[in-house]
Amino acid sequence: MAARPLHQGMSRLVPSGFLSGLLAMGIAGACSSGTHTPSAAAGMAGALADSGGAAFRAGASGVAVGGAAGASAAGRGNGASSAGGTASAAGRGNEPSSGGGSASAAAGGMSGAAASAAGQGGSAPAGGASSAGSAGVPLTYPPAASEHRAIGTHDPAMIHVGNAYYLFGTGGLLSVRSSTNLARWTNAGTIFSSLPAWIKTALGQAPADLWAPDVSYVNGTYRVYYAGSTFGSNHSVIGLATNTTLDPQDSAYEWLDQGLVLESNRAGSKDDWNAIDPNATQDAAGNWWLVFGSFWSGIKLRRLDTATGKPSSADTTLYALAAHAGGIEAPSIIWHNGYYYLFVSYDACCKGVDSTYRTMVGRASAITGPYTDAAGKAMLQGNAVQLLAKDGRYIGPGGGSAFRDGDLYYYAYHYYDGQMNGASELMLRPIDWKNDWPELAAPRWQ
Repeated sequence: MAARPLHQGMSRLVPSGFLSGLLAMGIAGACSSGTHTPSAAAGMAGALADSGGAAFRAGASGVAVGGAAGASAAGRGNGASSAGGTASAAGRGNEPSSGGGSASAAAGGMSGAAASAAGQGGSAPAGGASSAGSAGVPLTYPPAASEHRAIGTHDPAMIHVGNAYYLFGTGGLLSVRSSTNLARWTNAGTIFSSLPAWIKTALGQAPADLWAPDVSYVNGTYRVYYAGSTFGSNHSVIGLATNTTLDPQDSAYEWLDQGLVLESNRAGSKDDWNAIDPNATQDAAGNWWLVFGSFWSGIKLRRLDTATGKPSSADTTLYALAAHAGGIEAPSIIWHNGYYYLFVSYDACCKGVDSTYRTMVGRASAITGPYTDAAGKAMLQGNAVQLLAKDGRYIGPGGGSAFRDGDLYYYAYHYYDGQMNGASELMLRPIDWKNDWPELAAPRWQ
């Protein structure tokens, strides 16, 4: 496939009306509360759902995108709680509490932590075909539709391979859905049949769900980065699973657990960052990087070894890219006309109609930064250009990823539907450019 994906995720607790919204779409069980069930519940895959997602065609040396997810303080959120006591576990929430211990099961999260953002897609590698897109051939998306599509998802991550679109999502053991028209989806398997043992060993407990799957395509192999964490803690892990095909009917279909990629705040360390919301991307020279982070001290970046997909031994620097006092997560990076653009989500997700997510962006001339807003003010100081915010029924738009498909760019994300009791749904918008800054065009459906 030479891929370009989108991303998806869910937080752990179910906001009012969210489960009923999923059930109405035939995605029963999306909010699993305890055990890992490789069913529709995990990642909302499973039963047919009238939905559509963004995706991009995988081409021969392509990079699938997908990545960061945004569960904020109320979701996957790892925001720092100034007061102490309980870390709001409303969702995937890993807010560091200054004083307390227990994570409260606040009602804001979405269950299942859907974190992958949407195709983070990539930068064009130096000299070659676009990292996404079938050998550089742009993906032909269906015409924009005027009907409302209730596509249940959170932090979507998608990829287009042949005539099929694959939608990845957090929750349970990382279920996958496929579609040939971005409107009707079917179950396309589950990445894991049981929780990898190393995750429980690393965290000291088995997380109820895996979060933020991000899909990319590197040297003939699909790579899915994902996160494991617990409420009220930034002791988190990012893992990697690989496969040579996404078609469950292919005899070569087999997901392989490649183990740990990164771990934050392990025993004996005092990390002020959180290893969730991973998003793999490529720089203009063809090097691979992993951008990630949620709340705490913000968004981070590590260089990867292209051959293994694990952190590079040649560059061990943990780069700091962006921060925001009100919460920041769901990062994704694309390259365009000499600049790297960092898309993030500000504020709180996973609270249904009370979600305050906003989509923001900044840019830099180097993938490692410094990233700034249009006025040249640093993203590390909480500055960025706003792209999306609440608009009528479309509440809390964010948790998405930007991706490139040939000469085209897209942003896939979720929002909370004010006319469906705050259910989290998928949206896709083309990215236009004005004076080397991104602007989001009209959505591909309503």
